[in-house]
Amino acid sequence: MNFPNIGLDSNFTYYEHNISSNKIPNVFIHGVGLDNEMWEPQKIFFEKEQVVFYDLFNHGKSKKGYELLNFDIFIGQLKELLSYLKINKCNLIGFSLGALIAQHFAIQYSEKVNKLVLIGSVYDRNKEQVKKVQDRYQKTIAKQDIVPETLARWFTKDYLEKNPNTIKIFSKRLYENNIDDFLPAYKVFVNSDENKPNFNNFLSSTLIMTGEYEEGSTPEMSKKLNKMIKNSKVYIVPNSKHLASYERPDAVNLKIFNFII
Repeated sequence: MNFPNIGLDSNFTYYEHNISSNKIPNVFIHGVGLDNEMWEPQKIFFEKEQVVFYDLFNHGKSKKGYELLNFDIFIGQLKELLSYLKINKCNLIGFSLGALIAQHFAIQYSEKVNKLVLIGSVYDRNKEQVKKVQDRYQKTIAKQDIVPETLARWFTKDYLEKNPNTIKIFSKRLYENNIDDFLPAYKVFVNSDENKPNFNNFLSSTLIMTGEYEEGSTPEMSKKLNKMIKNSKVYIVPNSKHLASYERPDAVNLKIFNFII
């Protein structure tokens, strides 16, 4: 799906958008190791809505070479992009690391966020869950091949067996990642529990989603988030794992559409 407006902002953030009216636009934030192309099912479904897709630093076509990344840098990237595109208020849709960035941004710049959609967000991981993600991080540092186990965490076995082309698409994306770019962003995700958002004064109406069989950002985590965010609701996507937005796009897209429109 190609959008009419593509380019780089003043921070060399790559973006695609179709903004053509004063309606509140919907900004999509991808996960670690991916780029805006993970939202292909959403690009098709929301092509007639006001949407913005962009690549995080060290990802896709955005600026590379950051040896250190943190939530403040990612928040600043999003703030500059919105300013560059003259967006005063938006709906934020974030996946995984993107969901965490969206939470931090919405707390710091609540006046700029209308509604929030969190897909596959981790929250309050226990010791075992922390160890698992730290082990994967160490495997990555050691340059071990974690792509097969990553795909097994992202998609159900049945889906992968029936959709070999999906394996090719996401394997290609993951194998092409430059480890020097990937690791700083991955570290932010791995250590995210050390910098939990403070939801005491959280204002944004929020939809929280995750896959029924999700292993990393579990349904239990989504329910915990639901308790922390006063004005929120939870939807557990049936028969899906981490990349529910790609595996079960019809269900996910309809929920997003009914929530933000």
